[in-house]
Amino acid sequence: MVAKQRKVIWLHFLWISALVFLCASPVQAQRGPYPSANVRVIVGFPPGGGVDVVARLIGQKLAVLWGQPVLVDNRPGASTSIATRLVADAVPDGYTILINSSSMVINQVANRNAGYDIERELIPVLNVAWQPLIIAAAPDLPVASLRDVLSLSKTRKLSYGSPGQAGIGHLAGAYLFDLLSKVEILHIPYKGAAPALADLMGKQMELAIVTLPPAVPFVKSGKIKAIAVTCAKRASSLPNVPTVAESGFPGYDVNTFTGFFMPAGTPKAVVDTFHDSVLKVLAMADIKEKLVNLGFEQADTAKENFPRIVSDELKQWAKVVKEANIKVE
Repeated sequence: MVAKQRKVIWLHFLWISALVFLCASPVQAQRGPYPSANVRVIVGFPPGGGVDVVARLIGQKLAVLWGQPVLVDNRPGASTSIATRLVADAVPDGYTILINSSSMVINQVANRNAGYDIERELIPVLNVAWQPLIIAAAPDLPVASLRDVLSLSKTRKLSYGSPGQAGIGHLAGAYLFDLLSKVEILHIPYKGAAPALADLMGKQMELAIVTLPPAVPFVKSGKIKAIAVTCAKRASSLPNVPTVAESGFPGYDVNTFTGFFMPAGTPKAVVDTFHDSVLKVLAMADIKEKLVNLGFEQADTAKENFPRIVSDELKQWAKVVKEANIKVE
């Protein structure tokens, strides 16, 4: 009797397994080798910012390379938590990809309600390019150097705008002004670089700290004044603008990565295909030229380096967040 019951259970199991296989196999057959359907790139920022620009430049080229549509989907908000959580929860099949910046790292260490764990829930695929930041001033502010800014801050109240609370611009300012210079310059968070720069040009804000790509055109046209860039070496797009390190703070080096992530559990073959496809795009002469002209700096795209960069930044920014007492609620 027991043997008969076991046989019935086993046959029932085989019947269910066959049904599952029959239901799944048409989907698998339709998908075929990766990528064989639309690929969606989720951007944690509004249109027009540096990360969005990279997503669209690379997405257009990938669509041609693959013969498949690459859809750029902007999901800004909550210091990129919305976009990051969306991809962390996505099916790990390579068809929903995140492009984000160091702001996602800072948000994780500054916000107890960030709602994600990068190292556990995402695969850092590759860093496409570095975005140095720029400290810029309103056209009428009577300063020409970082030393001038610090001196002026001791005689009048100054404020700087950034693309958001606990974003990379905010942390770069907190590190420089609060921790290193010990001066009081108020931080004003904006919903993106564009409105911060608009207020700077309109003389409604004295200073701004944003990534280079959205600021470069306004610096070159004279609508805002470049005070210093935050990278260790001068930026290729603005070679006449000194670094913060040159301006009295040796060793100061703040960049933000512009990187692609996939959900944890994505098959290695899919991750490798995407990584190698992006490398082909980055090797194209017109893409190289556009990225440099827009204010990006070349990154080391070796597969093993990006997870290390993310891990190092989690430690680095956790220290700054703690010392500057920065919180996101």
